[in-house]
Amino acid sequence: MKKILMVLIFSLTLSSQAMHHGDSPISAEELVKKAYSTFAAGDSKAWAKLHSADLKFTILGQLPHSGTYIGTEATIKNVFEVIPVYWPSFKLETINIDTVDSKTGKIVYVLNKLMGDNLDSFALHMFTVEDNKIVTFTAFDDYDSMRQAMVK
Repeated sequence: MKKILMVLIFSLTLSSQAMHHGDSPISAEELVKKAYSTFAAGDSKAWAKLHSADLKFTILGQLPHSGTYIGTEATIKNVFEVIPVYWPSFKLETINIDTVDSKTGKIVYVLNKLMGDNLDSFALHMFTVEDNKIVTFTAFDDYDSMRQAMVK
């Protein structure tokens, strides 16, 4: 009994220390919500910490920010710095989030409302989360509405 008690106390001590250092994982959905909130706040450093070093970030279509970018720096430069140039009042409002288990992690699907000057539409975003990091992002936005709303 004494050994069991010692093991229990040791285990509780280790787990409380792990929680104290902030290493406890959050759900894939909460991670994605943090990505949206740091994006909306313009906090690129906090946003980058939520993603893997080799993040694959894909924007479909043929808009100024379209392409596949590897890494957070490339995404910030080619997407986040471009959006305000062409859509100065761009905003996203999350309508629904669903998470699905996959072979390698979690897939998070987010339905968003796209808003801005002359922009009122919807977008579906797909995230892959592995080891408590976002590793892929693909946007299925209403590119025709975005193109029409662009500041040229």
